Amino acid sequence: MKTNEILTAIVQSIAKMDRILVYRHTNPDPDAIGAQFGLVALLSAAYPDKTVVAMAQVPGHLAWLHADDQPAITPQSTDLVIAVDCANQQRLAGDLPSDAFTIKIDHHPNRDPYGQLNWVDGSYSSCSEMIFDLAKSDPARFNIDTAIATDLYAGIIGDTVRFSTPETTARTLAIASELATTGIDIATLSHHEMDLTPALSKLYGYVLSQQTIEANGLAHVVLPRQLFEKWDINYGDEDAIVPLPGNLTTVKVWLFFIETPEGNYRVHFRSKAINVNGVAKAFNGGGHPLASGAFVPDLATAEQVVDQMRAQVLAQTASEQV
Repeated sequence: MKTNEILTAIVQSIAKMDRILVYRHTNPDPDAIGAQFGLVALLSAAYPDKTVVAMAQVPGHLAWLHADDQPAITPQSTDLVIAVDCANQQRLAGDLPSDAFTIKIDHHPNRDPYGQLNWVDGSYSSCSEMIFDLAKSDPARFNIDTAIATDLYAGIIGDTVRFSTPETTARTLAIASELATTGIDIATLSHHEMDLTPALSKLYGYVLSQQTIEANGLAHVVLPRQLFEKWDINYGDEDAIVPLPGNLTTVKVWLFFIETPEGNYRVHFRSKAINVNGVAKAFNGGGHPLASGAFVPDLATAEQVVDQMRAQVLAQTASEQV
């Protein structure tokens, strides 16, 4: 289906249903929250008689973007489910009701088309950018006010790291500009994107002092669970410091291995130019060429990730020197 046909089908599905549940991925970032709550507000305004709910709690480090004030609701098979910014069904925050019609809206590679209707387009910088285009597909029905624009703008600058990633396009900037015309507080949003609590500042210092930076430009660091307990940091709050190693001029690629409450390790793959997604996929993860993720069971497997990433960096460097 062409994009305009998919958008029409999405709007038609929304119009038919009385209850709409909007899901996003676990360990959310500003784009997941921005797209989720932006869509909820958009649909609630367009259909005041419908029940539209954002599923899963908002973590504390994103409370600046949205308060956790959504009503508790038990999913039913008669609900319409819309999943935003989540490539794989297993990463959804909450179980989907069985037999419910599901719409997937996402900008990551479509390895798991779990929706009955899938709008997946990797040319978008963020899912929030996609929600903007969904609204614009039916301007007579949908209106983007300042509150919705705030959600979507926060999502866009979150996923583009304030317009610094390769996924940032002229369309991204045009959408951001239009959102700005609604009167959003650009300065405050930008500051929130860079916020560090006193506890996180300690983790910031730990990363700078304990990361390994190899001569080839590969940096990697392990964040053990005990640090989170020592400094009273919630799991997920550390996402704010993931871009940190990339600020160093000598770093080309960087890996975070973050011990989860379950004892395995969440891996953040980040890069300035070298494709990291292939290595992430080798460990059952994935994402974008320069920003991917995965989970590994232990530090021995983490070493394998480092070895494969090192080989990728060396191969890329060698090809550039030919």
